[in-house]
Amino acid sequence: MGAQHTSVPRWPTVAPELDRTGRAYAVLTFGPAASVLAAAWQSALEMLGRPVWSRHGEQATADCLAGLRAQIAAATVGWRLLLAGPQSEVLAAYSEAVRGGVLDAEITVVVTDAESRRVWCAHCDSTTSAEVALGAEVPCASCGRSLFVYHHVSRLHAAHLGFMTDAEEVP
Repeated sequence: MGAQHTSVPRWPTVAPELDRTGRAYAVLTFGPAASVLAAAWQSALEMLGRPVWSRHGEQATADCLAGLRAQIAAATVGWRLLLAGPQSEVLAAYSEAVRGGVLDAEITVVVTDAESRRVWCAHCDSTTSAEVALGAEVPCASCGRSLFVYHHVSRLHAAHLGFMTDAEEVP
């Protein structure tokens, strides 16, 4: 199975045309590269007269994701979510949205950096954040094992699968 059979999202790196069909919007962006896009989205939506909840941060922190959950809980028909930033942060927010019942058609995603990844360790059930390419190895922040970053990503868990490449050889 090669990278052509991957579950890694293929999200755009350039903003598509703004979905103007929404009745209310949440704009959630991460990192400096996404701040310009956040401002453009917010300005365009305000000109349309649509209600906008907007938050920009460096990471998808617990507090940030709690704010997104609150927006999802209050959402009504016509609500849209706009996400932008590094793939690792966007994936965490996307995962939260999917768990909350938001549909793919209601989410716009733009990725500004695809090398930042969260890697789930199949051996100790922890997650490591790192700038690592698919197929490379990264040390698990919890158990220290050298994890192969597999081309499978769980959108619900917001992480790539990582496993020890020589697990059969280790006593």
